Amino acid sequence: MDLVQQHIWGWNIATYLFFGGLGGATMALGILGEMRFKLGKWFGILTSLLGLAILSFGLIWLVIDLIDPLRFLLAFWVAGIGHSWIARGMVIINGAYIFGVLYAIAAFLEKETFKKWMGYLAMFCGFGVTTYTGLLLNANVGIPFWHTPALPLLFTISAFSTGCALLMLILAAMKSHEAKHYFHFIEGFDIFLISAELLTIFAYFDFARLGNAAVMKSAHMLLANPLFTIGFVVLGLISPLILEAYASVKESAKGVALVASIMVLIGGYLLRYLIVWAGVFQYPHGLAG
Repeated sequence: MDLVQQHIWGWNIATYLFFGGLGGATMALGILGEMRFKLGKWFGILTSLLGLAILSFGLIWLVIDLIDPLRFLLAFWVAGIGHSWIARGMVIINGAYIFGVLYAIAAFLEKETFKKWMGYLAMFCGFGVTTYTGLLLNANVGIPFWHTPALPLLFTISAFSTGCALLMLILAAMKSHEAKHYFHFIEGFDIFLISAELLTIFAYFDFARLGNAAVMKSAHMLLANPLFTIGFVVLGLISPLILEAYASVKESAKGVALVASIMVLIGGYLLRYLIVWAGVFQYPHGLAG
């Protein structure tokens, strides 16, 4: 078998995947904060629109990666939904835009019943966006390291962890009792998510140990890259986990949690960049090149 590292998708796609997942998670968690933790309509409006703005920024990099922006319109081709995760993703993303904006309008007009239903639908679509970013890579059967159920799970967990990190930065600037309560909830949730992410990474590499040559090569490339072992695992996962766990039991350690949040955001981008970078095709002998 011939093993060839993929160079079709690069940092542009990694940027799209990162900001797409971050935007979907930010919108979902922001609406949750307004609906369940009573942070006020402006918190829900601003965080839902912030999530959509982040998602839009990510889409810019997808358009750039396609070289011809008009090719982006093919993602909306209805007949392509049956076999293209980019097309399916556009349906999910459109739902996030539609229901996110309708939620913000309903919240502004204080139409409680309509706001409630739009909020639930927007949160569902936000969750869908975070999951779709992993499914987009997972659909590439030619790259065995991506074609595993662990990848969508990993990207979903990571997206919500980065969403928690961003919201902690926002909540830290708010002085209300409700904001303080939601900050601690988000902090505890992120500790759980980072722990789950570490377990998923372990399962991912255990799968690689039992996989074919292409999977093992991808895993070896990551483990040999300091950006992964030190940048992502140590500084982007283990260190924030320790810092957030410490801050959760120290009332005066909010600044420590904010440092951890920044590290989580950087680690979230590194994860996507490195997973994309480490994709390896496996061809029958004589077909590569």
